[in-house]
Amino acid sequence: MSSFGGLTIAVSGLFAQQRSLDTTGHNISNVNTPGYSRQNAIHASSMPQAVGYNSAGVRMQKGTGVDVVLIQQYRNEFLDNKMRRANKELGYWESKQMGVEELEAIFNDFSEEGIQSAMDNFWSSWDQLSKPTGRLTARALVKESAIALVESVKHADQLLKNYRVSKDNEIKDTIDRINNITKRIAELNELVLKVEGSGAYANDFRDERNVLLDELSSLGDIQVIHGKSVTVLMEGRAVVDYANYEELQAVPDPDKNGLVKLEWESDGSKVTIQHGKIKALFDTRDALVDKFRVRLNEMVKGLANEINKIHSSGYGIKDNIQRKFFINKGNPDSDDIDISNIAFNPELNDFDNIAAAMDIPPYNHEDNRIVLKILELRSKSVFTQEEYDESLGRYGFDEYYRNIISDLGKIGMEASITAEAQNVMIRELDMKKGAIMNVSLDEEMSNLIRFEHSYNASARMINVMDEMLDILVNRLGITGR
Repeated sequence: MSSFGGLTIAVSGLFAQQRSLDTTGHNISNVNTPGYSRQNAIHASSMPQAVGYNSAGVRMQKGTGVDVVLIQQYRNEFLDNKMRRANKELGYWESKQMGVEELEAIFNDFSEEGIQSAMDNFWSSWDQLSKPTGRLTARALVKESAIALVESVKHADQLLKNYRVSKDNEIKDTIDRINNITKRIAELNELVLKVEGSGAYANDFRDERNVLLDELSSLGDIQVIHGKSVTVLMEGRAVVDYANYEELQAVPDPDKNGLVKLEWESDGSKVTIQHGKIKALFDTRDALVDKFRVRLNEMVKGLANEINKIHSSGYGIKDNIQRKFFINKGNPDSDDIDISNIAFNPELNDFDNIAAAMDIPPYNHEDNRIVLKILELRSKSVFTQEEYDESLGRYGFDEYYRNIISDLGKIGMEASITAEAQNVMIRELDMKKGAIMNVSLDEEMSNLIRFEHSYNASARMINVMDEMLDILVNRLGITGR
């Protein structure tokens, strides 16, 4: 065996400890990097070398040092998959909770500008008109409160339309993000295979890919198949397959007045996302908004119809013309009045035309029977749980509107409670993952000291071997010359 063998062994130890120190430093540098998995340099004995036979004829071997055989990444694939299944539920409920909160702000029932406040003022103005005094002022108040109520419901309707457009834009942005993620995962698949094809481990590329997979799992329902590269399935189609990826596209839907629907870009086939944030965005944009806008519209239709039936049967104090109180702005002769076209009858801008009496003028100044009938409407049961139906009505105007707000609150509470429950589950899973993959500074500092001592010992061994070789080369056999 060569006399330089001991030096080779010492150098292998020096390089191995240097690699471990580098890995420890990499861990410490990335202690706050999201999604980073701690790494460890795995050491193994080098291939031993035969050194002949002992006196008993037994073949002997001599160690040749140490090799770094692997930079190991600490990660648990089972926990990753479990986390992604939980992510799709969390993504759905958090997005739905946010959507409901935005809807609650639109109805804004706790402010003076809210619909409930406008309705209260409207009924109060009729109450004032029913009293003997202050008739002119009360008529002006009826007009102003009616206009304010119309503006409140139309403003809410416009906000609901804006809300749908906002959610539609959010859907487009989320689809763009999904496409960016799948494209990057495909690129990372290629990079991982290229690096690992040479025998190395692409740990940092794998970390980036796993972070993107976690994010993607919150946006929709995905399945991840691990192999030499990852294959990602969404709604039964491979959105990532090695370096290939499939994009989604948001295209206008004529059945939804130009709001978007989803298609696969490659063949134009329709896509329906069943889980995650995308599902919540479609649910809030369509079903949720439609449900509460329809119910609000039913209230407006009921109010206009019931008020008009009574008001058009009475008279003002100026002439014997019977007039509607609310009209269809686009077609004043039509009785089809809803939230999109309701308006205060401009003929009533002359306060004297507001009907309070059942008798024909001029001797009807003290007649307030029409007003009293209108006041009775407030508690008249003309609504079912969902719609205006005078024959099956169980709720009055105030109760019906409170039911709308109450139902919206229940949906919001359900979303909030479920989102919080999912957050608790995610935190527990994150703690379990963290115990495996997160960097512990205390542990890394301990490793730093351990590898430093080993490095120093290897360096000291090199010095010893150098001294031995110096004696062998420069001093051996020169005595007596």
